[in-house]
Amino acid sequence: MIFEALSVKHLESLFRFESNNRAWFETQISSRGDDFYSEHAIRGHIQDSIVDAQLGNSYSAVLVENGEISARANIRNICDKSSSASVGYRVAYNKIGQGRASYCLAELIRQAHASYEIQELTAQVLSNNPASISVLKKQGFKEIDFVENFIELNGEKLACATLSRRSN
Repeated sequence: MIFEALSVKHLESLFRFESNNRAWFETQISSRGDDFYSEHAIRGHIQDSIVDAQLGNSYSAVLVENGEISARANIRNICDKSSSASVGYRVAYNKIGQGRASYCLAELIRQAHASYEIQELTAQVLSNNPASISVLKKQGFKEIDFVENFIELNGEKLACATLSRRSN
């Protein structure tokens, strides 16, 4: 497994990852919309991610196994003033429950401290994803907020937990 920054070289693999897992992802989070699922749109997404990283606003990475992306992970909303940011990740359906999310989160935590001197990371997780809450808690995140009826997804009202991890 190789955890590396998202780049243009990942275009085809990222397109397959997103397309092949779209139905799975859309059971967990809001859809990115039909327009996202084209090589042109994915290329734009990668370029935007690279620019955001160059500006110091975010960090986007992929977990590559045998030339294919098995997970994505990112640090977003990097704020130098408060030394804070948010994290997120998504794992291919055929790789869930195999430690990929934990691995990606550990790498994000390492990257946040080493490259951005971030002292507080937060994550938001919908109530339909208890496995993600477990992954975050194992990495030292603690629930700091909980909002009932946060979003309606696929006809179901879901709550949202916000978790936070402060470095020592």
